[in-house]
Amino acid sequence: MGRLLPVYTARIEAARANNRQGLPLGGAWLRNANDLMQEEMLPAAERLYQAEKERLRTDYATAQGFPWVAVGLGVLTVGALGGVQHAMYRRTNRRFNLGLLGATAACGALLLWVTAGHTLASAALSDSYEGGVRSLNVLNDARISALKARGGENLTLVARGAVTVPQGQRFAGQDSYDVAYRAEMTRLLGPEDAGAGDGLLGRARELADDPQGRDPVRAAADRGAEWRERHARAREADEAGDYEQALERVIGAEGDEATGASFDRLDAALEQALVHEQDEFERAARAGGGALTGLVAGSLALAAVGAAAAGVGIARRLAEYR
Repeated sequence: MGRLLPVYTARIEAARANNRQGLPLGGAWLRNANDLMQEEMLPAAERLYQAEKERLRTDYATAQGFPWVAVGLGVLTVGALGGVQHAMYRRTNRRFNLGLLGATAACGALLLWVTAGHTLASAALSDSYEGGVRSLNVLNDARISALKARGGENLTLVARGAVTVPQGQRFAGQDSYDVAYRAEMTRLLGPEDAGAGDGLLGRARELADDPQGRDPVRAAADRGAEWRERHARAREADEAGDYEQALERVIGAEGDEATGASFDRLDAALEQALVHEQDEFERAARAGGGALTGLVAGSLALAAVGAAAAGVGIARRLAEYR
């Protein structure tokens, strides 16, 4: 990915230089840069993205594991201390041994702390995944689809029908960049006859658990539907031979009626939703970490207190038989 980025940048600059000189090679250089992006750079970035998602799932599985061994040892320790006290009571007819009683209380408190702490931490981590990570994954996928769709839309005007879908494939003979645009918009919004209730934005709206998360996603869906309508009008102009009008409808200087304005507003809404879901994730993750605050130091302290109390209790009983 890092190796290809300078190559991509150089091709974009070559396209810009040719366009400034009025040479027809600018479009070819731009298509060449796009092919590099679509065929090599984006797949590499997607593999990295998927690897990070898998690493996150592994980390969640590890963090949410319950310490059954520690809890089991704690139960056995409390049971053993109770058994020792019962045995001493039967032998000495003394109801309580303050040392062993203190050791039992310390071990019981530690057992409750470990159990409650990990239970609360696990619940908070589950909440961070359900309320944050799942939404973030879908929103990131939606943003990627929107960017791909915008790239396909722009290249449709650059190529001007020079790159078509090969014969024997679906949509054969149609502009391949426009086909790619429609595919990404279907992934983003769902089929055209379904409005904007399906697709990635529909899933993101379902996953959002509060108005602060749902409202920007709903706004993004509205802007996506607007973008799709404006694109259809631009394609009508282009197919009718009015290239300047099509260009104005896509990257118009005024902007408000161009598809670019719809894309910008959609991207801004997605950014707002991503920021909110990221905050939700971090808040829940911090709550999970807070449930375990001081557990290590507290465990060591209570274990030391329990061991010392047990030693004192047993020593006092042994001293009676000297």
